[in-house]
Amino acid sequence: MAKLVIFGTDGRREIDLVEHNPMGRHPQNRVQILDRIASKEHCLIFLDKSRGYVLKDLGSLNGTFVNKNRVQGEIALRDGDEIVIGNTRAMFLGEEGAPGVAQMVDMSESVLQSHIRSKIASQVQDRFLPEKEIADDKIVRADYEKLRMTYELQRDIGFEFNIDRILERILERTFEFMNCDRGVILMFDDKGELRPRAVKTRAGKKDEKLVISSTLVKQVQKEKAGILSSDASMDNRFKGAHSIIMQGIRSSMAVPIIHKDELLGIMLIDSSVAVNAYTEKDLRLLSNIAHQTAQFIKNSAMAKKIEGDAATRARFERLLSPDVAEMIVSGQLTVEKGGENRVATVLFADIRGFTSMSENMEASEVLQMLNEYFEIMVEIVFKHDGTVDKFVGDEIMVLWGAPIAHPDDPARAVRAALEMQHALIGFNAMRASEGQGPIHIGIGINTGELVVGYIGSSRTMSYSVIGDSVNVAARLCSAAKAGEVVITEDTYELVKDEFETVMLEPLRAKGKAKPLKVFSVVKTKKPASIDRTVQHASTKAPG
Repeated sequence: MAKLVIFGTDGRREIDLVEHNPMGRHPQNRVQILDRIASKEHCLIFLDKSRGYVLKDLGSLNGTFVNKNRVQGEIALRDGDEIVIGNTRAMFLGEEGAPGVAQMVDMSESVLQSHIRSKIASQVQDRFLPEKEIADDKIVRADYEKLRMTYELQRDIGFEFNIDRILERILERTFEFMNCDRGVILMFDDKGELRPRAVKTRAGKKDEKLVISSTLVKQVQKEKAGILSSDASMDNRFKGAHSIIMQGIRSSMAVPIIHKDELLGIMLIDSSVAVNAYTEKDLRLLSNIAHQTAQFIKNSAMAKKIEGDAATRARFERLLSPDVAEMIVSGQLTVEKGGENRVATVLFADIRGFTSMSENMEASEVLQMLNEYFEIMVEIVFKHDGTVDKFVGDEIMVLWGAPIAHPDDPARAVRAALEMQHALIGFNAMRASEGQGPIHIGIGINTGELVVGYIGSSRTMSYSVIGDSVNVAARLCSAAKAGEVVITEDTYELVKDEFETVMLEPLRAKGKAKPLKVFSVVKTKKPASIDRTVQHASTKAPG
């Protein structure tokens, strides 16, 4: 039966194909693709009597690709074809049940292909001879079986990115076609020392004591080349190696796990039963497995990096504009430990009469209202390159000047505040049409010196600012009337040429000996001329 093997964010799946197989994001599809880029009804794989299985794109927005070519209409599928939908990859397996070419796409988007050539065989056990020199088909079959096992190893591991599971599976496969009593894969630990990461014994005893020859390990480390010993107990290279003598090792092989001249680890197998258990061909096969292992390890590291970058990007995109978040993830904006003094502008905005409003609403209605309101406010903040510091109930706190500073940050904050007030007009009109009451907010803005950095415990930290300037901005927000934008004198002096303002009654603030001079911003005097000059500020991150 034909199959579809899917490698997606939810792991590896195998699906038996029937006559009609709709594919897409919607759960009613026979083949559901859990990929946000996929359309609800993305494509269809159906059985045609004359052409076999055929793939048809159903007008998807982002397209369906077969062997890297976008499908225009329909295409007949062949055994081993690679199908790509968004970030999801699949392989079509025809009636024979096995592809002709193993395809494994790593996280850097390159396709790793391993071609099995059945003509590779040998009459002489120590090397592979050209096909025309082969006389004994039994040797060909034995060699082919070993090559098939290495091929199956690559297919078996597929898109597994857990290193421990990868290494365990590699040893299991190796034991299937090699005469082994023990096998171990050594990897470097955090201190740069080689330690066993995966171990397997023929007896399967997990508590069996394993003694590794330091002589053998050092030899491979030094030469970065595979070592084969037909009779380790008599091999001069291991003379005096007590571990080999103690365990009665007769035949052994050790190969380096190398990626682009970087030694990642060492793989060792041995036999205490047979002399000449391994040949040069076996060493080549084991070296090939070690090469595959190195690629699997690097794929895993790449996957973790991409996953980490995605998590970092998602975390910062909730607080920063997408452009700034990307700069942090890409390293253009450095992330360091500690905190620093900065001059920045702080904006507070909260809903007037929120408590009394929410008393007459269901909790779900309150959450929906806040989410819709914050969605509008955050879009405006990001438009003006602000950083969302936090949400506290119905209140939002925003920064300008950290982690990236612009010469006109105070003006950006005031422009954003005016736009936030204006945006509520349309939002309230929509709410009125749905029989809901209006939302009105007061906004306070202050510019001054503060401390910026990561605040919290060693387990949970967040990027924020502290200082008297923050407290003053919060006090202004509390004093602002519905629909009003109130700024301090410090902010006023920096934006007075761009905005029309009205001086208000001095405001008394806690901890201040004198009342604060404050101003209400009325409107913009002239069209904004945004200064795109960027001053990179180092974010201070937890260790």
